[in-house]
Amino acid sequence: MIHELRIYKLHKGKQAAFVREFRKAKSFMAKYGITFVGAWESDRPDEFTWIRAFKDEKARDKAIELYYASPEWLKIVGTLRPMIQRRTVRVMKSLKLPGSRL
Repeated sequence: MIHELRIYKLHKGKQAAFVREFRKAKSFMAKYGITFVGAWESDRPDEFTWIRAFKDEKARDKAIELYYASPEWLKIVGTLRPMIQRRTVRVMKSLKLPGSRL
């Protein structure tokens, strides 16, 4: 299983608008092979953190290609992306450790 940890530093005062638009983006992730794991607000102002998952690297590559070329994404990207000041992405592979739920 491949997970992506995505941390977005949003432009000041844009969090509510971003979350509203992100809900649209989330609504069609599964259709293109992206598993939405969860999203969080942090103790840092204007920060949005979320995790998505994929079966493996090949599935990740295919899902990302399909998702970002989709008509749904192309309809909202012009509103969503300008609200992000900085994006940090970490691609993570699960470790098999005792007690792990992944």
